Amino acid sequence: MLLFVSPAIYTEQGKVDGYLLTEGGRIAAVAAGPVPENLAAVPRIDVPDCRVIPGMIDMHIHGAGGWSVEGVNAEGLRNLARYLAAFGVTGFLPSASARTLPVLEETLTAIKTAMGAEPMILGAHLEGPYLSPAMKGAMNPDLFRLPSIEEVQRLLEVSGHTIRRVTLAPEQPGALELAAFLVAHGIAVAGGHTEANYVQTIKAIDAGVRISNHTYNAMKGLHHREPGTVGAFLTDDRVLCEAICDLLHVHPAALKVLLRTAGPDRVAVISDAIPAAGMPPGDYALLGRNVHIDEDGYSKLANGTIAGSTKLMLHGLRNLIEELGVPWEEAVHMTSLTAARAIGLGARKGSLTAGKDADLVVLGPDWDVRWTLVQGQVVRHPGAPTPALNPAFLAARKE
Repeated sequence: MLLFVSPAIYTEQGKVDGYLLTEGGRIAAVAAGPVPENLAAVPRIDVPDCRVIPGMIDMHIHGAGGWSVEGVNAEGLRNLARYLAAFGVTGFLPSASARTLPVLEETLTAIKTAMGAEPMILGAHLEGPYLSPAMKGAMNPDLFRLPSIEEVQRLLEVSGHTIRRVTLAPEQPGALELAAFLVAHGIAVAGGHTEANYVQTIKAIDAGVRISNHTYNAMKGLHHREPGTVGAFLTDDRVLCEAICDLLHVHPAALKVLLRTAGPDRVAVISDAIPAAGMPPGDYALLGRNVHIDEDGYSKLANGTIAGSTKLMLHGLRNLIEELGVPWEEAVHMTSLTAARAIGLGARKGSLTAGKDADLVVLGPDWDVRWTLVQGQVVRHPGAPTPALNPAFLAARKE
């Protein structure tokens, strides 16, 4: 049991000045006012200058700290989890990009194995390979292929049915049939890396697409005579819109349009971070491609294409509050509960509610993560060093 006492505990009902009690890996109570006398013997952590927020859930991330989702074993994924916990993430979906079938099988096997020992890993996300070459982003379009139910059945078996979401381009032949198959198996379907027009996107939503994969990026934009992919996703209340909030991938004004159109219940902050997140500036060899990290920490390919994000969820949360003026209550909702609901875990994760998993973060006044708890276990505490960067990735830096 642990007892956190703070004037700013963020719940679904708003900010509470009081205490939060954990027990048996769950949140036992959240209440306003002084701590009751019957809890006097419980280990107490007073954080009068801090905010207690739900642990952040990143449902779209490819790596960080030099630790990659792809090309590593289960231990590497656990190292990634420890790194993310230092920055306030308590749950994530390791995201695999478009790869050959053997590589995807290897990645999913590692994720399945890691999940057995790491509660932060909530399942797998396949971002591809069923995407549009016209909207490849930083991916290799030679690895894209047409949607295949047979291939997905094979991947489900290999993964031990740990795949929680799949991103596909809904205009591709067979995509709507695959979407329906995935929905029938309880897997969330996202539309992304797509040139689908408005009508095609609405048909995809009707077929079960419920997530807009990094909204605005790698999809047809909004035009007043052809609302495009963006127009369909923003205006359909059935869709949750992911948002990379590093202020590079999406202009602040476009984020404001998204927030005002969809609201906090339909927006989920993601990092889309790549293994280079957190690494010092320089040139790196990343899974066969050269990536440059500039002095501001942003990553690009040699042709100037943004190569995923190098900013984590905490950076996005801070931008929402400090740059866009979003209230704390709404911002933490978008970094936790919306994602939990989108991947089918809203009943036990995503908010500081009695009965839910004790996944929480204590933020200091300078945005430093003081405490991180995952299912009631302390994985980050004051004074703890930031987990080590991947030495193998550092060695790949080009001088």
